[in-house]
Amino acid sequence: MTKRVAIYARYSSGLQKQTSIDDQIAMAERFAAKRGWVVAHRFTDYEKSGRNTRREGLQALCAAVNARQVDAIVIEAVDRLTRKIADALNHYELFQFQQAELYSVAEGQQDFFKVLINALGAQLYAQMIGEHTRRGMVQGLTRKRLHTSAYGYRKRDRDEGLNREIDPEEAEIVRRIFSEFADGHSTQAIVKRLNKDGIPAPRGGTWDISTIRGNPTRFEGMLRNRLYIGIASVAKTSRRYHPETGSKEVYETPSAAAEIEIPALRIIDQDLWDRVEVQLATQAVKAKSKGNPVGARRSKHLLSGLLVCGCCGATYVKVGRTHFGCREARKGACNNKTTIHRDRIEARIFSKLRGTFLTPELAASFDAALKAEYKALASAQGADTVSRLERRLKKARTSRQRIFDAIEQGAPYSAYKARAEELEREIGDLEAELAQHQQTRAVLPQLPTDSAALFARAVQELETLLADPELVHQANEHLRELIRRVELRPDPDAPDALAAEIVSDLGALLSAGGVTPSIVDIFSATRQLSIRQGALPLLASPFIRGIFMRRKRGRVDRATKTARTRETCGRFCVSGQ
Repeated sequence: MTKRVAIYARYSSGLQKQTSIDDQIAMAERFAAKRGWVVAHRFTDYEKSGRNTRREGLQALCAAVNARQVDAIVIEAVDRLTRKIADALNHYELFQFQQAELYSVAEGQQDFFKVLINALGAQLYAQMIGEHTRRGMVQGLTRKRLHTSAYGYRKRDRDEGLNREIDPEEAEIVRRIFSEFADGHSTQAIVKRLNKDGIPAPRGGTWDISTIRGNPTRFEGMLRNRLYIGIASVAKTSRRYHPETGSKEVYETPSAAAEIEIPALRIIDQDLWDRVEVQLATQAVKAKSKGNPVGARRSKHLLSGLLVCGCCGATYVKVGRTHFGCREARKGACNNKTTIHRDRIEARIFSKLRGTFLTPELAASFDAALKAEYKALASAQGADTVSRLERRLKKARTSRQRIFDAIEQGAPYSAYKARAEELEREIGDLEAELAQHQQTRAVLPQLPTDSAALFARAVQELETLLADPELVHQANEHLRELIRRVELRPDPDAPDALAAEIVSDLGALLSAGGVTPSIVDIFSATRQLSIRQGALPLLASPFIRGIFMRRKRGRVDRATKTARTRETCGRFCVSGQ
């Protein structure tokens, strides 16, 4: 009876020739023809590792075997089928169960023992090649012989010394990508512009997001490639495969890693690199806080996440292509059914920010609060406080040293363990408190006293960002620093039948004005001064100033009480809204 034969061929590396597949198939066909067998199927896998069991060609072969469509499988050698002993034996058992024989052109018909020995050799060979390759890369790095194909570089024809050099044209594209990302542009927007400009991707074709951003868990992507700052490294990671699923996992190998600084290969200056690192870290924090990368996506609209329903406290969300509405009202849990067009609420808010939001009277109140806080901090962080902390720290360290001395003289550690741990905690707390006091004292001279100038600077920055449609997400983030939220309540007398209030405070103003974060933190921890002001143009009466409160005392200013004309949903609105 003539056997129905399935041929399987594979090669693993993009550096190998595709003719390897053709050669394997030709050898297997001759092997079958000599025996009078009929080749019914040919299955192939291009550039696939032998440790990957999810290869399409291999899966198709197994499906044909399970369907009893073949009587024999012909391969060049067992290592073409797999490079793992367990997988080789599993496939052999499947073939045996489905009454399909396994033949190797190099080794003839396979039985259990032959498969075991040949698979063992294939696995050991793969491990040896990996170790030799890593060792060769590390040794080559010491001689500045790189194996990289990173975008922005080209080969340099030299038998010794550095074998890569910067490609000027590609280097300009690298700088462009880094600059745009550091300026807040999304990788998607960068990719679109690169493709629109007809710039070829590193391996030809079009650019995609993964080329630029890569996978942080695998240390991939242009934005994470330290070669661009002149640091070449090899053997940072290795790969392993799940024994059941065959899925690949990349993990760090710090003990095997090696790196060398090569200034001649630096394309990105340190300042730009640091700005990109900050952007990547910020986005990673957002993704983690949201629980998924989708939550970290950039805001598409200026007021995304800032609009709050004054009736129930829920956020306003998109309820159509152009309108915002209360999230809870959509579920029937709030009576605020009033929606507002995105352009209308943006115009009203920005008009107030640009116009009369920070009146001279409010600016004076802010300045007074700044000076009062400066005086309080200067008193609390005086030299006496620092001296007291230093004395306590010295005493705790001395006590700890006495314990060490006692143990060295033979005293049992168990007798001092609890006290030693207590001292360690005390020393750590004192060191942290002392560092905070010293840092605060250092920044006190930088404390600003002109809130009007800060506000003008913040609004100017917002206008600059809004001039570029690609930077809406940055404008949204900047606006979040300037104001805490915008509260919206139904009001038939207000424009769009919706009254609006901007809520801000001293910490927000300092942050949006570009003040040092260490100073902002002082005021954000206790919001000494908050303001609530109507966010729409004045209607019948002038704006009543003094709509602010000191939250530390929990009392409302008398001017605030005078300004209130009605109470809606448990919150107060300003006259004229």
